[in-house]
Amino acid sequence: MNTNRYHTFLIAVWGVFLTTSAVGTESLLQEGGPIAAYVFAEDDASSERVYIVQLTEPAATSFFAAQRGAIAGKPGASFDKSNARVESYAQQLADSQQQVLAKAGPGARQIYSYRYALNGFAARMSPAQAGKLANLPEVANVWEDEVRPLTTNYSPQFLKLFDGDGGLRGAEGLDGDGIVIGFIDSGIAAAHPALRDTRDAPQPRLCTSTWGTSSLLGRWLCRRFRRQPDVILFESPEDWNGTCETGPDFAADSCNNKLIGARFYLEGAQNSGPIDSGEVFSPLDVDGHGTHTATTAAGNKVDASIYGTFMGRVEGMAPRARVAAYKACWLRPDATRSSCNTSDLALAIDDAVADGVDIINYSVGNSMRDTNAPDDLALLAAAKAGVLTIVAAGNDGPNLATIGSPAGSPWVITTGASSREGEHSLEALEVTQPTSLAGRFAIREANFSAPLDENGPLDAELILADDGDTALPGGASGTTFDACEALINDSEVSGKIAFIQRGGCNFDIKVANAEDAGAIAVVVFNVAGDPTVMTGTNSAAIPAVMIGQADGNRVLDELNAGEIVTLTLDKSFFLTVADTGNVMGSFSSRGPAPIQDILKPDVTAPGINILAGFTPDAVNSVTGEDFAFLTGTSMSTPHVAGVAALIKQAHPTWTPAAVKSALVTTAYQDVNQQDGTTPANAFDFGAGHIAPNEANDPGLIFDAGNDDYDAFSCAIDAPAVSQTRCDELENAGASMDTSDLNQPSVAVARLANSQTVTRRVTNVSDTTETYAAQVTAPPGILVDVTPPSISVPPGQSVSFEVTLTYDSGPLDAWRFGSLTWLSEDHAVRSPLAVRPTSLTAPAEVQGSGASGTLAFPVEFGYDGSYSAAVHGLRSPLVVRGQVDEDNDKTFVTADQGNGATAHIYSVPADQAYLRFALFDALTDGNDDLDMYVYYCPDNVNCSRIGESGEETSNEQFNVLLPGAGTYVVYVHGFDTDNVNGGPGAVYDILAWQFGLNDDQNNMTVVAPTTVSAGSTEQLTVDWTNLDTGTIYLGGISHTTPAGLVGITVVTIQN
Repeated sequence: MNTNRYHTFLIAVWGVFLTTSAVGTESLLQEGGPIAAYVFAEDDASSERVYIVQLTEPAATSFFAAQRGAIAGKPGASFDKSNARVESYAQQLADSQQQVLAKAGPGARQIYSYRYALNGFAARMSPAQAGKLANLPEVANVWEDEVRPLTTNYSPQFLKLFDGDGGLRGAEGLDGDGIVIGFIDSGIAAAHPALRDTRDAPQPRLCTSTWGTSSLLGRWLCRRFRRQPDVILFESPEDWNGTCETGPDFAADSCNNKLIGARFYLEGAQNSGPIDSGEVFSPLDVDGHGTHTATTAAGNKVDASIYGTFMGRVEGMAPRARVAAYKACWLRPDATRSSCNTSDLALAIDDAVADGVDIINYSVGNSMRDTNAPDDLALLAAAKAGVLTIVAAGNDGPNLATIGSPAGSPWVITTGASSREGEHSLEALEVTQPTSLAGRFAIREANFSAPLDENGPLDAELILADDGDTALPGGASGTTFDACEALINDSEVSGKIAFIQRGGCNFDIKVANAEDAGAIAVVVFNVAGDPTVMTGTNSAAIPAVMIGQADGNRVLDELNAGEIVTLTLDKSFFLTVADTGNVMGSFSSRGPAPIQDILKPDVTAPGINILAGFTPDAVNSVTGEDFAFLTGTSMSTPHVAGVAALIKQAHPTWTPAAVKSALVTTAYQDVNQQDGTTPANAFDFGAGHIAPNEANDPGLIFDAGNDDYDAFSCAIDAPAVSQTRCDELENAGASMDTSDLNQPSVAVARLANSQTVTRRVTNVSDTTETYAAQVTAPPGILVDVTPPSISVPPGQSVSFEVTLTYDSGPLDAWRFGSLTWLSEDHAVRSPLAVRPTSLTAPAEVQGSGASGTLAFPVEFGYDGSYSAAVHGLRSPLVVRGQVDEDNDKTFVTADQGNGATAHIYSVPADQAYLRFALFDALTDGNDDLDMYVYYCPDNVNCSRIGESGEETSNEQFNVLLPGAGTYVVYVHGFDTDNVNGGPGAVYDILAWQFGLNDDQNNMTVVAPTTVSAGSTEQLTVDWTNLDTGTIYLGGISHTTPAGLVGITVVTIQN
């Protein structure tokens, strides 16, 4: 729930969809399947949920940053929550929060107070009460709590940290000592050997031999060495305000001088749905994700073994950095990866800043393209307080524009994931015959079956399952070897290992059918890609593993050819795979960023098959293991966090923006896309792959502080910055253009002819240096740098301008280049990302009334002919539906009928635009419904093309130039109140389309026919004769000599 104009507009449409469509303007969409009739329930305006309320007064960190010198007595002082003036101010905020909460009325209950990174609170209240607070002048934002997903032995060598010449760990002797990294994640395995603050006392080599540990004489002679106290590795930290919270399996002494703090945040998660019964309500990690990230960044050097097999020596990037764990992410029932509520995350950030961390590792995010969420703003406050945050780019690649929140924020370092040279090990089974197939195949063990380490090794023949039935529930087609029904070849399967195809039914059903047939184990083969961990709700008494599609097809071919296949299942079997470095992960989310003129990701780092610490207390995963190989941008993030700790140790006065600049401007670009051959570009890796040693001495940095970020917030109309503050900055000469934020990259998303951006660099070396600009211009773009050379004394700053002018080549496509400032000793590289546009026009304009007029500007970037055409206006197809609440809060298509409801649409050919929408006002109560959209071009095979998951039921998904065929829109019951029969929601879903040749004679446009580069023209739109009681949708298309280049959507409410 946000207080903005768009939200207000949607609220205003309550009850307007009660009339029929006007003749001739009705939707051409057709329902592709029946929708059952449902009964409205009584609206439940009193249903409670958690809301996050942000107040307009600045948080304590912003208060401190604005008056740093006066409060702390010196300009560069770090934030200190124990400072008397800070304490007094924080108490004032707490008092104000209580006053605002009281205005919500009886029953509103605060669960969290945010005072340091955010000024606000989380409270359980009704939607009506939240709406009441949203209208108060002292309230900046109101959000409904939402769920966000969580997104090494060769890495230090691959990053050249131990190089004798310039290596941060080798030549410079940096190890992160004195730096505190806060990990906001799934908790921590406090007893992990990589997190000890002591080591065993040294013993003579003879005492560690078999003779010294087993013989009577050896044990007697060595007893005095074994009685020596452990060697202390870490002293008590200074300036630390954190604590070690206790709970089940996490005592007060679980923390030490290495793991110096641990907290957990449960209220938001508990209020949003069930938590897995195996979860522990303490900082203890039962997922493994949090321990993995912490030990990747800051783990001690230790021996790593998996299932008793030695994997090598591993250590973190900054092994002497201290660790503080903030458990804000929890396992939902049967989930294998934790998810996190924004209310919990916001308080974790608040506490981390107040506790005194230097760096936050934030491997959390979602695909929502918004930078005005609670954690975005809390991390902005953290940056102002001097705390650097590293954020995972996300795992939604390789499609473009998959960077979400808070990864899209310019005040964090956003990290993609790529490979590093070395090798990794995979669990494996071994095929022993036939010889043509013999060898080890990678596997993943199911989380509900009998553990292989307790039931192996198993040697047996592999038998293809046969259930004699190819029909699946709902009429779909399966195979006879998907084991979705009882097996008819039980006599063959008994005492053997069953071979089963993935798909058609739940994994636990397949395994149960094989077990009933007498199988001693199950091997499931994937139908697409590599093996995954199989999950199920019903346990099995036999082991079950999955192999990948390619291996599965090979085995299937041999079985179908009549060959006898035998294999061994043994937990000690591994398959060693060589890794090629500098290849982007296909999953790594790509740019462009959610906000125009911001380049994301910033950098890439190792994130594929990373060996690091794990938790032996894992729930819904393998238990008893201290180490694991994991992959994702969550794994690359702690690499950057650890390297940042080394740089921060070397340069303790550098700001977060300075550290970010150093990493960005020294990155290298010798990285390929996921195919291993195509060079990666700025949307893959930002500036490139981190080069830690070079980042320690960047020469120049692009610094940014309060004024820079506040001006940027004014430019994007962020409500957290007051209009008074924006006016103050503008009067002081600050730029209100997003492209002028002083970041090391330069991105211009809409270059209409020419644009000039300004940057400021600061010399962080100890000598005056003269730099010359070297430009690798984006193709077809003229780049002029003024001045072309600069001389910068130590500690001083110089500004320069970069003018980008379109010269040639196709319009409306991104091009990439670079600007490098070269001196005798340094190369300071800024990536350039430019999208020249033929024209710039509003994406959407709105009007109201049965008849009316509106005008909007269009800026042109070329000389030549132009035409504007009318499409529509058309009224929507309105369908009523019902959806149950999804208990695990995670959408999958299998939720159909039990947490999700599918709506099937047939879209005709030659359409210009397609829109699906839900509205808060058109549900039967106070619900949070989401939409997931699939396109089925052949009316059979469907792929997801997008989603909309706002904090309320105000959802919208648009498709420009949609292909003809079937579209399936799933309405997901993320959080609902009650309808007849239990939790659920009744809603109306609306769909519009308008065609490429679709003038409905109810709208006209007046526009020029010839334009010139750099000119701005006004287009005038008139409409008439619209029926009341609906919203019409249409468009004005823009055609240049190159063809159709864009559509301005026209929405008319009547």
